[in-house]
Amino acid sequence: MEFSSMGVASIGYVRIASTDTAAWMSFGTEILGLMDAGREDAAGARFLRMDDHPFRFMIEPAEADKLLACGLEYRDREDWQAVCDALTAAGHFVTPGDSDEAKRRCVSNFATVTDPSGNVLELYYGRLLDYRPLVSPVGISEFITGDESTGDMGFGHAVLPAPHTETTLSFYTDIIGLGLSDDLYPPMPEGAPESRVIFMHADNPRQHSLALYNQPHPAAVVHLMVEVATLDEVGMALDRVQKAGLPLLATLGRHINDNMCSFYVLAPGGIAVEYGYDGLLVNWDNYVPTVSTEGDVWGHEYSFPG
Repeated sequence: MEFSSMGVASIGYVRIASTDTAAWMSFGTEILGLMDAGREDAAGARFLRMDDHPFRFMIEPAEADKLLACGLEYRDREDWQAVCDALTAAGHFVTPGDSDEAKRRCVSNFATVTDPSGNVLELYYGRLLDYRPLVSPVGISEFITGDESTGDMGFGHAVLPAPHTETTLSFYTDIIGLGLSDDLYPPMPEGAPESRVIFMHADNPRQHSLALYNQPHPAAVVHLMVEVATLDEVGMALDRVQKAGLPLLATLGRHINDNMCSFYVLAPGGIAVEYGYDGLLVNWDNYVPTVSTEGDVWGHEYSFPG
């Protein structure tokens, strides 16, 4: 599959602030089926693996539960430096990462920038991989993060709050290097404010790696998504969620734009996680961005916490 010339290769990792890192690690391993990376750093952070990356989720002790940052991967130093220079030229404050923090993230170099809606990004290149086989505590065969035909597709996707929608969209498409996939205006109950979700893709076939929601969110993230290889693994994960008594944000269903068959569960602290299968892979050379007014083919009955 041919890739277009773009900046961002994938969404590589997330950093999550947690008031109970042990509970988040139990959720990550026993419910999602991720692998404990088996290390804890000096700051008390814990790490979850899903493939040959040293971690995809960094869980850090904190006084509030929220998303701290999304890590966006660039293919090489030249692409990374070009976007850092472009951000600076456009008036955005780019903070270089120091060598100790780069080592903590297992990257060659990184820099931090905040988008116009306040979301923190860590832009990096040169990930140091861990080739130990994935051993899922619940028997997940694999997480869909890429292979020889697709390239690295990242851990899945993230949907970020973007109340400053248009300026934030321009930030990602004009400077960061993401492409538009779909612009969704979902049906809302009478009297509710208009909702808009803008889906953007990186330089890999996953239908979207990052999306923007036009409202604020207290957890600094609307949801995170991980994908498994079979529908049975989704069903068994749903069984684990129900057995553990965890709150479902959405029942099993299938999305229209990315074809994902999934459910949504709330992690400890309230961050929503979509657990899915059968996500759409796209050849961007032949794709025209879409506008949607329906989010689901079937299912996904939502129940928002009070």
